[in-house]
Amino acid sequence: MTYGEEKIPSFALQPAKSAEKKEQSNIEEEHFDPSPYDRLLVPEPQEEKKEPDLEPILLESDDREEIKSKPASQHLKIIPLESGAIYEDLKVKAIVQKLETDIFIEEDILVPDIKPDLKKILSIEGNAFLSSKEIQVGQDDGDSIRITGEADLHTLYLPEEKENEEVISIIRSRLPFKTDWQVTASPMSNISLVPKIDKIEYTIINERKFRAKVTITLYLYEYAEKNLELFEGIRNQELELMKEKVQVSHAALQKQEVIDISEKLNLKEGSPKPVKILNSHIRVVENHRQITSEKIVINANIIANILYLGEEEGEEEKRSQPYFFQGKTDFTQFILMDQEEKPARSKVSFNSKELNLKIDEDEGNFLLEGTIDTSVEIVTNLEKEIVTDLYHCSRDTSYDFTEKKAEAVIDTGAAEVSAREILSIPDASGRADRVIYINGHVKEQKNTVQQGRVLAEGILEVCVICFCEEKNRAFSVKQDVPFRGTMEIAAAGENMEAESYTEIKDMWFDKISGKQIEINASLKIETAVIQKKEIKLIKNPCFVESKETKRPSAMAIYVARKADKLWDIGKKYKIPVKNLKEVNQLEKESDIKEGTRLLIVK
Repeated sequence: MTYGEEKIPSFALQPAKSAEKKEQSNIEEEHFDPSPYDRLLVPEPQEEKKEPDLEPILLESDDREEIKSKPASQHLKIIPLESGAIYEDLKVKAIVQKLETDIFIEEDILVPDIKPDLKKILSIEGNAFLSSKEIQVGQDDGDSIRITGEADLHTLYLPEEKENEEVISIIRSRLPFKTDWQVTASPMSNISLVPKIDKIEYTIINERKFRAKVTITLYLYEYAEKNLELFEGIRNQELELMKEKVQVSHAALQKQEVIDISEKLNLKEGSPKPVKILNSHIRVVENHRQITSEKIVINANIIANILYLGEEEGEEEKRSQPYFFQGKTDFTQFILMDQEEKPARSKVSFNSKELNLKIDEDEGNFLLEGTIDTSVEIVTNLEKEIVTDLYHCSRDTSYDFTEKKAEAVIDTGAAEVSAREILSIPDASGRADRVIYINGHVKEQKNTVQQGRVLAEGILEVCVICFCEEKNRAFSVKQDVPFRGTMEIAAAGENMEAESYTEIKDMWFDKISGKQIEINASLKIETAVIQKKEIKLIKNPCFVESKETKRPSAMAIYVARKADKLWDIGKKYKIPVKNLKEVNQLEKESDIKEGTRLLIVK
């Protein structure tokens, strides 16, 4: 069809113009009505027909449902196109659940018969271990999972004052626990569990018994494989497709390997000869990580804080006294892997439960023997272009859709943070002539995502055991040490989340005087910035035909309103966005401003 120039307004033959000031026009542009220009081209029907009624249709989906409105079925003919629809399958293994719960253990602990009576508890520390770190979910959904494990506690205490007795004694206890956690898991998923002792409280009942209350926080991560069907188009149909690039995190590798350890920890020259190990805390801290497509190389330090009874050389009357020793050694581990994609995030953790410490009687040093269980997780980002909307340029279309929750690791960062605090000795405790033990743990931490950076701050709880020569007695003091660190991550935004892992890389002390001790700690913080979103997945496309189809205008003038998009205008008038740009000499979306007149040509 062609039109004579005398029937087309002169301004309609010009490219799109920006909005003019309202005071220069008698037209209220916000409510500009293009219908008079349509009537120049197509005669207006004598009687305007009422638009079909709308009825809501609820879509069936495993995820959050969307309610879409469609014209009432009595006026429509639905032509399904699902048989010709083209989909791409995207298989993703991702964390679908992150949960945490507390387990409480309360048990009376007896002083063994071979141990002296209990006078005062100096400190209680320990670790929690599970019978199994992974649980495989079967075909049927489960409403609960059974968790079993034990808390391994080391209790240091002052015995009743008697001659020829030790100044410090220790009780090692293993408290079993079992619980049923009400968790609904997907069929055939893997559940990873990580326990952490958050708090240990105690009450002395008498000289042969005390009651321990342990709070264990259990962290659950559920990994499941999902198949996302990404709509790509319809065979033999030319559609206008709106596409969006999205990233989805994929747990590409999870692997565990064991390394054997056999190392000597040599005392400094002139140090008292060890007679008995009273207490020890072993910490494995990663130094360096290198990842290639074939292997991951991990270098880590093993740090052992040891409280032991030692004897000074050359003393006529040998008497054992408590002393402190911090030993350090390192190891390098190679873990083979087959990973082509560049990791978006990698995590390494160590389990040193099977690592034991003993005295080398021949050389008067310490031996570290056993195994370390190293766990590695590699996360990659799968980037895909997905269709989020569609329309046909000559026929009405409709479709259903679901929204799937997804997350992607935007970027990672790491920082080493120093923490320092002055510990004051209470007057009632006497003088701190020697520090015989120090240990600590991260008590609490929070992360704040800001534009371009992540702020991590928390509290390190430190326990220091000192010895007073005058009173021939040990005493303990606890101190909260705050820490704060900032990681510059350019991609971080305030609408994102941060997951951080903090470990104590080193801890030491400097005695200022008998009443003051300076505590120092070096912390390593690893952070991943994560963006969560919902991905729109199109399904069940169809053509919709109405018996009351209104004849479209071949040409119209459209006045853009605030927040109008080229896609929305093209879909409304069923014309390709490319054509809309060409006719109106537009190059980018920002060229459309409120009040801009657009020529619509079918």
